[in-house]
Amino acid sequence: MGMDTEEMYRRGVADAAQGEPHPFYYQHYYQYRRGYDRARRSRGLAGGYQTLYRQRRVWLLVAAGIVLVGIAAFFSIRLRSQAAIAPTSAPASALAVATRLPTRTPIFPTPTLEPTPTPVVLQIGASAQVVNTEGTLRGRKQPSLKAAAITAFKAGERVRILEGPVEADGFTWWKIEGASGNGWSAQQSKEGVVWLQPVEGQ
Repeated sequence: MGMDTEEMYRRGVADAAQGEPHPFYYQHYYQYRRGYDRARRSRGLAGGYQTLYRQRRVWLLVAAGIVLVGIAAFFSIRLRSQAAIAPTSAPASALAVATRLPTRTPIFPTPTLEPTPTPVVLQIGASAQVVNTEGTLRGRKQPSLKAAAITAFKAGERVRILEGPVEADGFTWWKIEGASGNGWSAQQSKEGVVWLQPVEGQ
């Protein structure tokens, strides 16, 4: 036998003297099991398999006991909780009064939901009104601050949307038409002051 085999054999003999086998060595190393069983038989004792079997049987009995105790505790708690929420019987006099009194169902009016109005927005073919201007709103040849002004729309004047929108120079431009002609005008200032306000109707 090699050194490893002799060492495992000696470990088996030593554990037999202690009366407790090493489970992993006993199951996986033949020389360990051989040394252990031989030492046990020489002492007139049972082999390692019987010892391991007894150990496992003890642990199984302990585990079964724990499971049974847990099941008993579960059903005990469940019975107590059901008893706690069980309705108590009302006195006969209270039942008689409840039987005689008619049941009234409160009547509440059904609320009527108002339809949400569709917001009016600038779009081609719709109308708009020139607002918040100090005098007139210029209409340019192109949607750009560099384009020449070719017309002007008075404050309060109602105009018609022809084209747009076009984003340029930090503004939103619409081509509009009024009494003085047509041109590209900005919808509002960079600060948010509205110059073209959508209106209902064509």
